[in-house]
Amino acid sequence: MRPTPLEVDLALPRRGNPLGGGRVAFTLSRDSGILGLCGPSGSGKSTLVRVLAGLCPGASGVVRVDGVPWLDSEGGQDLPFEGRPVAYLPQGAVLFPHMNVLENLVFASRLAESSPSRKGSLFGDGFPGGWGAGRERALPGWAREVVALFGAESLLDKRIGELSGGQATRIALARCFLRSTRLYLLDEPFAGVDPEGRAILGRVLAGLMERRRALALLVTHTPDELLPMACGMIRLPPEEEREGGAAAKILLERTSETERKVLLAGTGG
Repeated sequence: MRPTPLEVDLALPRRGNPLGGGRVAFTLSRDSGILGLCGPSGSGKSTLVRVLAGLCPGASGVVRVDGVPWLDSEGGQDLPFEGRPVAYLPQGAVLFPHMNVLENLVFASRLAESSPSRKGSLFGDGFPGGWGAGRERALPGWAREVVALFGAESLLDKRIGELSGGQATRIALARCFLRSTRLYLLDEPFAGVDPEGRAILGRVLAGLMERRRALALLVTHTPDELLPMACGMIRLPPEEEREGGAAAKILLERTSETERKVLLAGTGG
C-alpha cells in the first residue's frame, strides 16, 4: 500500500505552557499541491510550520511524510531541521542585506548544488549544464529558470535595501525554490504583494508543486484568494477556543462555494 504523503497529529504549544496547546490532526492523500493554513493572529499558524520544520524541540505528537516519521514523541523520534527534506521561508524576506540580489541567489544555488538530493532543476531531474553570460553568468541555467518564473530577472543588480516589499518577496520565493525538496513551509510568503501579484504567485507555486511532485504548506491571511489554487485549507481556531477544546477546521481537496464560506467565516485574517 502506498504510504500517505502527509500525516500530522500534534499538540501545539501555547504561550507559557509548551505542553498544553490544542490538538491539530489531519492527513493529506495528494502527492503534490498547496495546502493553505489560515486563522486569526495567535492561533498557532507559525508554530505549526516551525514544528513541521523541526525547529520546535520537544514538540509533542506525530508527523509522517510518505510514511517516514519525522516526529514521533512517544517513539523518541525527532529529526532536526537539516535531517528533513524541507525548505522553510519564515515571515519576512530574510534576504542577506550585505549581498545584492544576484549574490543572494548565487549563494542559494550553490547550496542547492551541494545538497545530497541534487534536485535543483524546475522538474527535479538534475542540473542541466551551461552557465549564463554577462551579469547572470554565476547562475546555472536551472536557477535562471526559477528566477524567471518569479519575474525577478530585472532585479539581479539591485541591493536588498533598494527593493520594494513586493520585489523582496519575489526574490525570497525564488531563493527558497532554488531547492527542490519534498515539503515547502511558507509562512505568509505573499506579504507586501498586491492582490493581482498574489494571484500570479499562487499560480506559479501551484505549477511548481505539480511539476516537482511536492507539497507546500502555506500560511495565508487571504484564504479566499488561495483556495482556487489550493488542494485544501486548514483553519486554526483562536487560542482561547483551543483551550476550550475547539479543533482545527480542515477542508481538503476541492470545495463548494458553500463550504468555502463556512471555512472562511471568522478567519480573523
